Amino acid sequence: MGKHNQQRRAANARRAAPHQRSDGAPSQSPNSATLTDDAIISMLASAAGFAVTADKQGDYLKRLVHDLAALEIDPLSPKRPSRLLGTLLHSSVSRLYEAGWQPADIVHNVKRASTLRATRLIVAIIAHEARSTNAVQRAPQAWLVQLDDIGAYDPSRQSIIGGHDQPVAVWTRSEQLDADEMLSIGLLVLGVLATAPRQTRLMAPPSAWGASNRGIMPTPAASNGDIDAKALKLIRALLAKAEATTFEAEAETFTTKAQEMMTRYSIDAAVLASAARGTRVASGVESRRVHIESPYADEKAGLLSVIAGVNGARSIWSPDIGIATVMGFPVDLHLADLLFTSLLVQATHASAEATATDRRLRTPSFRRAFLIAFADRIGERLEATRQHASAGAAQQYGAALVPILANRDAAVDQAVADSFPNITTMASRQVNAAGWYAGRAAADRAHIGAGEAIAATSG
Repeated sequence: MGKHNQQRRAANARRAAPHQRSDGAPSQSPNSATLTDDAIISMLASAAGFAVTADKQGDYLKRLVHDLAALEIDPLSPKRPSRLLGTLLHSSVSRLYEAGWQPADIVHNVKRASTLRATRLIVAIIAHEARSTNAVQRAPQAWLVQLDDIGAYDPSRQSIIGGHDQPVAVWTRSEQLDADEMLSIGLLVLGVLATAPRQTRLMAPPSAWGASNRGIMPTPAASNGDIDAKALKLIRALLAKAEATTFEAEAETFTTKAQEMMTRYSIDAAVLASAARGTRVASGVESRRVHIESPYADEKAGLLSVIAGVNGARSIWSPDIGIATVMGFPVDLHLADLLFTSLLVQATHASAEATATDRRLRTPSFRRAFLIAFADRIGERLEATRQHASAGAAQQYGAALVPILANRDAAVDQAVADSFPNITTMASRQVNAAGWYAGRAAADRAHIGAGEAIAATSG
């Protein structure tokens, strides 16, 4: 969400603030005996609106936090802002699920806007929400995987980690925070959640889950083009060795082996899926979200877009939340993700080497230009490899392979158009010349053996 939308929300919050003087300050300290839960909730919502624009409303926000903290520590007050803050955070998470967000998306958005303490708070709230919706028994497997990834679910015990009653109070004690610190962090998290935009729904939210997820198994790999887990593990290991070695010949050996495996899975998956589905190609298109970390998130997203495009998938970048949605067939999504991870590691290492001996190059403009040029040159290399690999595959499968790959390409394009009808192309801009040439040179040295293989599935 852009700054204008955040400012609009903050303005709405200011209008809703209780006991407000014309100068924006509370008229008096709140009286715990007369304040209702609704009044405290209004104060929390108002403060959260200011928390995301604190540079302009810092004094008022501090006064609100001070008043709320006074309620929190008042031994005679039954009103506990931490309890009501937990209620607001819980309802915000539930609302975002309905708006297309998933657990890992929410954690990523909070993490990029705040601190690790705030991240641990939102994980606790997500765990609390998971308990309330009986996620262990009802959630899709992919949802539980995300809960596991963020540390809110233990698959070995099939149980939610934490998230018991009063999650904000429990988190406050575990972090050893005072009331002011608890509220400052919690209100910022609430503000981040309040300004999160609606996303395209990729997975059913809790309100759409059935009574039980038992008996609902993932589609077998043979029918959906997914990669065998054992082979995927081996491919990842090969790419990891290629990234780690300092010997070019050894790296080529690892990537060549990865290429052989990925080529087999990629092309076989396309042919088998075509035989199984016939003309129902579009039913195989899936989506996944890739969380891009700062700094240089735009440039990293550009690298992902290049890799996805050459390899039969499409990447749609949402810069305000640092999330790219990649759409394509399962095998292409898996392998493009592997290649993106590998090449991003190589680009990071190459950028560090390029600036190691010249301090003048250690500037943001150089690093941005480096990543842009790296992606541009990698795209050229992958496209050339795609054409070569497609020609080799055609010799094995014959002329029938051409319409199969073309139909898959068209299906992905249509799925993107249906899900994102208003996407725009990122504008180009001037870049640092030294960074540009250094980035292209690094791309020429990058190992793309795995990429050569997955390019064979592109149309």
